[in-house]
Amino acid sequence: MSFHQERMLNQLAIISLLLPLVHSAGQTIKLEIILSKQDFQVGEEMLLVCKATKEGEMTWHKGGEEIDDEDIVSKLDYTTSKLLIKKASLSDGGTYTCMFESDDGHKADAQSVIYVYEGPSFHGTTTYHEFLEGADGMVPCLVSGRPAVDITWLKDGELIPSTPGVRVRKMSDNTLHIEKVKRSDAGTYICQAQIRGRAIYKQLPVSVVANG
Repeated sequence: MSFHQERMLNQLAIISLLLPLVHSAGQTIKLEIILSKQDFQVGEEMLLVCKATKEGEMTWHKGGEEIDDEDIVSKLDYTTSKLLIKKASLSDGGTYTCMFESDDGHKADAQSVIYVYEGPSFHGTTTYHEFLEGADGMVPCLVSGRPAVDITWLKDGELIPSTPGVRVRKMSDNTLHIEKVKRSDAGTYICQAQIRGRAIYKQLPVSVVANG
């Protein structure tokens, strides 16, 4: 074997030894937060699980501050950590970050946004109204909910407008206004309350009778 061939073999041997190291150093760590759902009602149990593809230390953060309460945060193993809040409050909503660091210095983080809401609730809104034909009818819908609730009225699946001057319309205080009630106005109206920006809503049927 010539000196040149021997040198080539030595170089190949060194390269073959280095390749696994380079591959290992270039591995990307996958980190994810697993949720049962994203919207939680006040009082519900919230569970977030952070899972990594490599062993390391994990910490939970919210609003830029680390959550170090041992009653909330616990480690399942070296690749999994959980955050458990047994009874969610409105203040528990927000962005949660799971931060990861391995023994060899690799870092990663993952984020999830949690929404906590209360309601909607109709507070015993009256569900039966009788009006004389030709009189003006006012049908209130009293709703509470947090952080905010949007109210819409419907009849026969059609949205009732809030346009000023329309005979049957939704007022600014969410009251249904029926101007000069007609027999055709009788029927079932739906007051729908929705948590703003979320697909969370409740409906309350309200009966209206027109007497001649």
